[in-house]
Amino acid sequence: MQIDGWDYSFENLPHWGIREHFPYVYDQLTQSLTGEYAILIYSIAEVSMCNEVGCLAVLERREHPLLILNAYKAHFPPQTPVFSANGRYVCLNSQMYLPDQNRVECPLLLLDLYERQFTVLAIDTHGYQIAIQNQTEKELILCLTPCSNPSEPEQQVSIQLAELLRHPFQEINMLERWLKS
Repeated sequence: MQIDGWDYSFENLPHWGIREHFPYVYDQLTQSLTGEYAILIYSIAEVSMCNEVGCLAVLERREHPLLILNAYKAHFPPQTPVFSANGRYVCLNSQMYLPDQNRVECPLLLLDLYERQFTVLAIDTHGYQIAIQNQTEKELILCLTPCSNPSEPEQQVSIQLAELLRHPFQEINMLERWLKS
């Protein structure tokens, strides 16, 4: 199956088959600027009123796609993932329902595509447009621009890369393990 030029067996991804039970399900694929990576938010459906979310698949190498990350316990609203200039880092808003607490957490995830690691950032991005403005070996600067009034001054958040608690991609579906960190 092909989506935006990426030929992969998408139908084998977990929860792909929900489209057989829901009348309106769609997918959203975004490529890195280099075209080396694709971020697919798939099986997007309305899980509660005005709340659409899907699962996440990250692919590498367009010519022979390799699935490097598949998150199906956390959910992802439709969005345009924010890539760093070199394509190494990606910011994504996520959602996860915590049934024991009957609440939803909405952390910002930072993916390191080169090292195959992710970090949960404790930054409230609700109502803001995110951009990665600057990147050095030691620091990322996130710019948050208010969606309601883009003429308002943007907030800059400095992220010291050495201080991040990183998790391997293999732990992306172990929510209880990394959410409490």
